[in-house]
Amino acid sequence: MEGDGSMHSSEERGAERSMDEYLKSIGLHRKKIAKDGSCLFRAVAEQVLHCQSLHTQVRAKCVEFLKENRESYEAFIEGDFEEYLFKLQDPQQWVGEVEINALAVMYKRDFLIFQEAGKPAVNITDNNFKDKVQLCFLNGNHYDSVYPISRVKSAALCQSILYELLYDGVFNADRSSLGPCQRSARASDLLSDDNMNVCASSDESDLEAGDALWVQSETSTTTTRHNNQSYRGRGRGRQLPERVRRSLNPTLFRNVAYDVWHKTKRAQQKMDYSIAAGMQFTVGDRCQVRLDGGGRVYSATIREVSPNNGPVTVYLEELGTRKQVPL
Repeated sequence: MEGDGSMHSSEERGAERSMDEYLKSIGLHRKKIAKDGSCLFRAVAEQVLHCQSLHTQVRAKCVEFLKENRESYEAFIEGDFEEYLFKLQDPQQWVGEVEINALAVMYKRDFLIFQEAGKPAVNITDNNFKDKVQLCFLNGNHYDSVYPISRVKSAALCQSILYELLYDGVFNADRSSLGPCQRSARASDLLSDDNMNVCASSDESDLEAGDALWVQSETSTTTTRHNNQSYRGRGRGRQLPERVRRSLNPTLFRNVAYDVWHKTKRAQQKMDYSIAAGMQFTVGDRCQVRLDGGGRVYSATIREVSPNNGPVTVYLEELGTRKQVPL
């Protein structure tokens, strides 16, 4: 499986940049798809069924179609066909041209795939279907969606309207705070022919659980939290945080499906790290502890390890006290 953007090699990033520049030059845009074994099915679900989250259903239908049409596809499969179908049901199983050809017939759409920067898309199914699925194949095992830039611009505008309705009608945000967000845009956000910086992993544009809907300004003495207090009471002196302001920007397209996958993956990695760390610690081990998110590190001895990767009780020699700290 490919890693996230921070783990990409310079060669992979260079290939993506080159492809993005080429697609931009012909009026197209690469929309990032989650980098896992379901990337092809995610892209097809979004382009055909208009809902990327239906990728598991698309995969299941593909497996069933191949089973029903075994005589047409078995010759292209190495090894046992039944075993192949069993493995294909796994959401993390990577796929290729056999599955693409099956999907083309299933949905009556030819697949146009950009495989190299500077070269036009290849119609790898060539069934003369009227409708198409446009994809980009990068780094040997990953498919992203390809859309006209005009479609992305329209989607960005629709997103901003939707979020305006959300913050105004549901969260009762102050209209005077919403207006400037809709009228202003940073240069890096503009969806213009000269600057097409969209669809990046936009963690900074999403409202995290526990984040404030409003941030306190110099003239405000209260802050409203979106997770445990009402949004009513449109007090002055409060301003929307950056994540919310960006969601109202009509020139910034937010790749929500990719963001959700990216955040989920990071959370899973954090959990896996915590579990791995918990397996390493036993009573009597020496460790280092950072208290209350501070910068200073204390030497300590583990006195008690909680089950299920709970807090660890340590003795801090320098402070002469016991503390419970998270893994």
